[in-house]
Amino acid sequence: MIRLSNLRLEYNVPFQYGTPQARIICDMDAEFTKVKQFWFSVDTQYGEWLTDDVYDAFLVAMIFPAMYYGEDIKICGNVSKKIWHNILHYVEGLVKAYAPSFHSVSITVNGFSDASKAEHTRVGTGFSGGIDSFSTLADNFFNTTDEEYKIDTLFFFHVGQYGNVKKSSTWERANNRFIITRNFAKEIGVDSIMMSTNLFDFYLPVWEYDAGVLCRIASVLVFQKVLKRYYISNTVSYREFAKMNLTDHYVDMAEMTDPIIMPLLSPEGLDILCDGAQYTRTEKTINIVELPLAQKHLNVCVNSSEEHVEATNCSSCPKCLRTLMALDSAGALQKFEGVFDLSKWRKKAFGYKCEQVLKYKRDSFAQDNVDFARKCGKYVPDRITAMAFVYSIKIFTLPIRAFRKIRRMLISE
Repeated sequence: MIRLSNLRLEYNVPFQYGTPQARIICDMDAEFTKVKQFWFSVDTQYGEWLTDDVYDAFLVAMIFPAMYYGEDIKICGNVSKKIWHNILHYVEGLVKAYAPSFHSVSITVNGFSDASKAEHTRVGTGFSGGIDSFSTLADNFFNTTDEEYKIDTLFFFHVGQYGNVKKSSTWERANNRFIITRNFAKEIGVDSIMMSTNLFDFYLPVWEYDAGVLCRIASVLVFQKVLKRYYISNTVSYREFAKMNLTDHYVDMAEMTDPIIMPLLSPEGLDILCDGAQYTRTEKTINIVELPLAQKHLNVCVNSSEEHVEATNCSSCPKCLRTLMALDSAGALQKFEGVFDLSKWRKKAFGYKCEQVLKYKRDSFAQDNVDFARKCGKYVPDRITAMAFVYSIKIFTLPIRAFRKIRRMLISE
């Protein structure tokens, strides 16, 4: 059994990778881990934003490991009845649909209550500087005057997406990325906040992908005291969502459940909204190409190598190349020359387009990019040309790849 107890708020906790922290923390006892405390933290000045009267964030974060290990959950405190009810009746079913080998678990709590609310509540979204988050801002900040729905706070959740949390380089990378969020927030006149957690002290590394949607929702619930609405930027369109569920071509639980699971885990007084699924990836790109701030701050890079810790686009990783292809098709490359190395793209463009052609039937992003390029009248190689190019490169580089594999094996010994 997983037992969570003694929920409390602590201030001025020393932090190895930043300034002193305020933590919302609880004691944890579970057979699958030796970790005894579970926490979420922010800079001490933002401690009053943390929700310390219900265990909602901790419960949502614990769903995936509980069902993976088959351990029931006991919470020695209160949770939102709506979240508790929806987890037992619906969310566990979604998790098992994604991972059929997982177990149904019971959840016992001391009682039910809704989180207390601050006098002033906010409208938030996560901001990393990518296409998805800029698209959310375009609709819900730049192009709206409705204060009930207009974003006024940017959040940055460090929940395992930047590499091994035991390495200082991971924290350097995350802190550098938050600088983008903080500087951008100042430029548009809204607040910003970074949150960290020790979630991956007991999460398996792959769960950053598998359970990423639960990590994000748990992170939002940490702040439900000060939130009335929160937009989580979605990666895939509704059409892609439907096709993936029809063919099992999703790569994580988010792609399978995003529009379904977010309202189920929205407590009373807080709407967690799946934003962006109304657009394809290339439509989002077109929506932001004329935004001067996007041209200045766009950052889509997912390069987490030890050599790349700075908060810049490497212009070579899959997400950089995907974005560059769309910008190229739209004739907007020069507008983003300040944030991408266009010379790298020009060297890789033909080969990347060949790869996308070959992935067309099994990768919705590739299909979207290829269709968009053709719609814009841009050259895209035919399948025979693409196959000839890609397989000739693989044959040519086979000795090099074999040598590197042998070298890694010898080093590991």
